[in-house]
Amino acid sequence: MTFLDSLSPTDRATVQSYFQPVSFPKDACIMEVGEPGNGCYFIDSGEVRLELTSTETDSDSVLGYLKPGDFLGEFSLCDGQPRSASAFAESAVSARWFSTEDFNSLCAAHPATGLAISRALAGSLSGKMREMNRRLSEYIFADEIDAATDSLIARASNAQRDFAHWPEDKVDALIGDVAQAFADQAAEFAQATVDETKMGNTADKTAKNRFSALEVARSLQGKSAGGLLTSEAAQGRVDTFAAPAGVVLGLIPVTNPVATIVFKTLVCLKARNALVLSVHRSAQNVGARSAELIQTCLRKHGAPSDLVLPIKARSSRRTTAMFMKHPGVALILATGGPSMVKAAYSSGTPAIGVGAGNAPCWIAPDADTAKAAAQVVGSKSFDCGVICGSENNLVVDTSVRAAFIAALETNGAAVLAPDEKRRFCAHVFDPADGHLRKEIIGRPAAETAAACGIKRAFPIRLVVIPAVREELAGPLAAEKLAPMISLFTVSGDDEAISVCRAILTKCGKGHTAALHTASEERAHRFAREIEASRLLVNAGAAQGCIGFGTGLTPSFTLGCGFHGGNSTSDNVTFSHLVNYQRLAWGV
Repeated sequence: MTFLDSLSPTDRATVQSYFQPVSFPKDACIMEVGEPGNGCYFIDSGEVRLELTSTETDSDSVLGYLKPGDFLGEFSLCDGQPRSASAFAESAVSARWFSTEDFNSLCAAHPATGLAISRALAGSLSGKMREMNRRLSEYIFADEIDAATDSLIARASNAQRDFAHWPEDKVDALIGDVAQAFADQAAEFAQATVDETKMGNTADKTAKNRFSALEVARSLQGKSAGGLLTSEAAQGRVDTFAAPAGVVLGLIPVTNPVATIVFKTLVCLKARNALVLSVHRSAQNVGARSAELIQTCLRKHGAPSDLVLPIKARSSRRTTAMFMKHPGVALILATGGPSMVKAAYSSGTPAIGVGAGNAPCWIAPDADTAKAAAQVVGSKSFDCGVICGSENNLVVDTSVRAAFIAALETNGAAVLAPDEKRRFCAHVFDPADGHLRKEIIGRPAAETAAACGIKRAFPIRLVVIPAVREELAGPLAAEKLAPMISLFTVSGDDEAISVCRAILTKCGKGHTAALHTASEERAHRFAREIEASRLLVNAGAAQGCIGFGTGLTPSFTLGCGFHGGNSTSDNVTFSHLVNYQRLAWGV
């Protein structure tokens, strides 16, 4: 029963005469945080999603959902203050708009009806405040876990116990089939991901999906991950055994959902763990399809299908928190926004998390500028720049700047003139907080450039934004998950290293840094003075950081070490997901 149903026929007719019918397609923004509060909506059909403002692409900012019969925006109707949250059409929505001006006119002309509406608004506000208090009490005072969460973890735990002692050859055969199944459907999953997330491009996601399947599986085959690993007798005999962690909770980002699901599945299965998948809300369909394919492979090999389970409940911060705190979860493998990683570390459950990327890329005086430019453009434009380890900031020695810029343009980079820079930055960065606008993330460079009136005689693959030292404190020196990159000019090695350190101090400390040079001595100095876990020399960072074209362990979870507030600086693999037990014999 809605408030309209509680009114007399006369009052109902009066109210409806002031309502203005409106409709919104799925995913439309109905109202935005900070907008003037000049009225409210009464929802007739569809569902509305409420979100807080978040600058993090991979963190869940959903507050809750409204259904037919609910008011939307009545806080501002009552107090006249700006909107405190954004609202999006979760499905197609039909509603009726009730402006503040019309509300005041109705109250003046029909006081009794105005009083009835005021009571209905007060009831709506009271109900929302009570719900808010209930949720707050759950976060502060209780670790309440619902029955559905308990059931899913119990299923995963039972499956893991049945799988814990599988022999290595059977595990490797299973891993190989899972990898091949995803490799065979890499293009289909890539297209589905682009369609659902509106990020990246199909060709690059196909390559990424194949790499996460075949190369990760290849790195695991033949390795020992269970039972007796070694027996050493240097000073006294020590036998080392590997035992599974148990149930792993895998947080899956919207930027690389399928590749991350495949990677986490393969390393968890290699370590004889079960995996519960918490997929970002904007990639849940492709996440569910991925889980179904994995479960088909599990059944084919006689393994429990509950070894890999997606969380089917609609994602929210509360849902994720329940799984993080569940005593049946042994480890959280967190790939996502900084706030989600922080929540994982704060949950009380052991966690391996990763930090933000913001790789500086130093083009030294002895760099092969043609090769470096080709690698930078190929890397930062790959999948529209959504790999967190890709180059975000060029640090170019003045002695090679002209040659390097010419090489960038040869490879499809648009290096902006001052007027173009002003237009471009005004379009892509939010003036309120300086962060990259969400609608720009993972979109093609040509699309964003065209929106700013930036044209070239060649197809634009990457936008390069010249910057000065004073802009190190601003958005140009921050992480940009899009095919755009800043360019700082320096003179000499000391200044180059100083700028690289300043970039990582702002964002991305401990993650990745790149250098193009012919000098091993310069590379070693770079390693000594730059606080990054992956230091790539003469390689594209987007591919190199995950182990493609470098000797690094193939991985889609990249630790940032103590510099980045993480528990490991490694490219995470199966060996991070086992307990090492040591049987020590008396001498």
